Amino acid sequence: MGGCPLGINSGEFPHWPVEKICDLAVTLRAQFIEFSAKRMAAEGFERMSKELRSRNLAVHVNCATSELALAFSAARSLGSPIIVVFDDAVERADSSRTGSLEAFRRTMIELLDQPGHQGIRVAMENSIIRITRQPEDLLAIVAAVNHSRFGVNYDPDNYYNAGIEGFPYAYELVKGHIFHMHAKDSTRFIPHLHGDKGRVLHRAGGNVVCVPLGTGAVNWTGLADRLRRDGYAGPISLEPHNLPEEMAPGMEQDAAFLRLVGLVV
Repeated sequence: MGGCPLGINSGEFPHWPVEKICDLAVTLRAQFIEFSAKRMAAEGFERMSKELRSRNLAVHVNCATSELALAFSAARSLGSPIIVVFDDAVERADSSRTGSLEAFRRTMIELLDQPGHQGIRVAMENSIIRITRQPEDLLAIVAAVNHSRFGVNYDPDNYYNAGIEGFPYAYELVKGHIFHMHAKDSTRFIPHLHGDKGRVLHRAGGNVVCVPLGTGAVNWTGLADRLRRDGYAGPISLEPHNLPEEMAPGMEQDAAFLRLVGLVV
């Protein structure tokens, strides 16, 4: 079996109490939970730490680029080894592309090299919109920052939702920079097949619905084989975009799949 740590993204449970999210992680035999910097600050770092420690769970921080200072504070306070960041502010309306990347580089370097932050890495997620949509542009951000602790959160389904081939195309471009992964799968929404009671996501690539890993448009079986052959051993966090009552059962099914294909412990 593979050795990748398994986690869950708590952003899928905005109305669940922290204790219930932690208990689900234990049920799934997960090693970590992603919590947003905002939620961690609102709940209180001491309380969050107590709940996680009592269940032997690690924490990974996620945030928007405009929240990076708060995210570093959260990561430092709770001993998180990584911050997963999605873009909401890399490109600025008052600056050119070159100027925007330089401003982001300065912010990122200042935070990464601040005393007390030496053990924290940052993984920029590919999104379905903005500059991080295209793998080539994501690589341009990585090149601009040019720091050993700044890399990529690879989400193959986000690429599919953005109308881009997540594997093998995007993977081949970003594979040397992957620090962290999000795992979900989706397929084009077919009304007579999927019905009208599920959650439909309106994406650049069309209307989609999340389905169990290995049953959608992402070639998860092929990707799992490549990840094993390439020696990926980093974290993989479950992130299905389902209805609230479907989320926990969906994560259970996805965790079972990742174990079946030998990716996670």
